[in-house]
Amino acid sequence: MSQSWIDTHGMRRIGKRLDEIDNPFERGVCEALYHTPEQRRQRRLITAALVFKHSLRGLLFSWPLYLIGLASFVMPGDYGWVLAIFFLPALWVSGIILVKGIGEEYRRYVKGVVLKPQAFRAIFIGRGEEGSAD
Repeated sequence: MSQSWIDTHGMRRIGKRLDEIDNPFERGVCEALYHTPEQRRQRRLITAALVFKHSLRGLLFSWPLYLIGLASFVMPGDYGWVLAIFFLPALWVSGIILVKGIGEEYRRYVKGVVLKPQAFRAIFIGRGEEGSAD
């Protein structure tokens, strides 16, 4: 990844990537910090927020299919199962959005990054100030 790409995505406000540290002493200190309980807690919190965010996004894009699938349970007669087939594409669309979205954002913002205390805010709230300097 180029430095300009990282700067435009606000990495200076989120933390420091371990793979970009050249100094062995600084890298060792940052790796020790990366494995602290506070960093693990912060990574779990951000991961949970990513799951919530992308779950809502998946529901937003596939809600008509879910609605048609749910309608199959209240349909009279024997043809309700035909509409229940719409649950499959709804689950597929939601799953694709969930897996791809969480994976991309986790790799971009969390994996291999020593997070700053304000990283959660910078990732989810402070997107308007991404290019600003610290």
